[in-house]
Amino acid sequence: MSRIVILGAGVSGHTAGAFARHWLGREHDVVVVSPRPDYNWIPSNIWVGVGLMKPAQVVFPLAPVYARAGIEFVQARAVALHPEGGAEDSRPYVVVESTAGAEPSRSEIRYDYLINATGPKLNFGATPGLGPTGHSLSVCTPDHAAAARWPWPRRSSACAAASGSASWWARAMAVAPARGPPSSTSSTWSSSCGRAACATRPTSPGSRTNTRWAISAWAACTCSGAATSRPARSSPSRCSPSAACAG
Repeated sequence: MSRIVILGAGVSGHTAGAFARHWLGREHDVVVVSPRPDYNWIPSNIWVGVGLMKPAQVVFPLAPVYARAGIEFVQARAVALHPEGGAEDSRPYVVVESTAGAEPSRSEIRYDYLINATGPKLNFGATPGLGPTGHSLSVCTPDHAAAARWPWPRRSSACAAASGSASWWARAMAVAPARGPPSSTSSTWSSSCGRAACATRPTSPGSRTNTRWAISAWAACTCSGAATSRPARSSPSRCSPSAACAG
């Protein structure tokens, strides 16, 4: 019997754990160590940042998933590797510090094979002014993405910007951010959100124009309270704002 220990439960660690459990017999142990109890699908954080998803929609708890799969989950932070083993036991081990309780405690996890998938460590401090506590936004974590949602400024000249030389994404973002309750029906709110009509109708399925229209049309409908779900790609006009470039 062998024990495979995987450090990290991000994209790499989670994938390694799932495949190791799938490929290996039950006589072998698969252990995943992660300081966080949840898995975050980072590519979806951008949708939290622009107000189209909530933080809870881009994470899920790891323990129940691993329990069903027959994977041992340890919520802890790896602090030291000892591939040479110790004085009393020559088997290699990793020292971990628990993050599940109020008081951190250290323990040793022996392994036969180790996969180090801890990933990068955010270091905004390496560049003065960078990061959520500085002068830039981040979607690296769900909390960062949630905080990034609100600072988007209103643009009174969104229609003019939309016809300028800005990229399609920048133009979409100029009109897409949600800045209040979707149920708001005040004239000021509806007028501001109506600028999403600056987007043009799709020219072909999957085109950048189609994407811009889908994002903008949904933003307008959501802000004005006309709809609470994303328009179907096949019929982007069903939530089309009634007045172009309002406000």
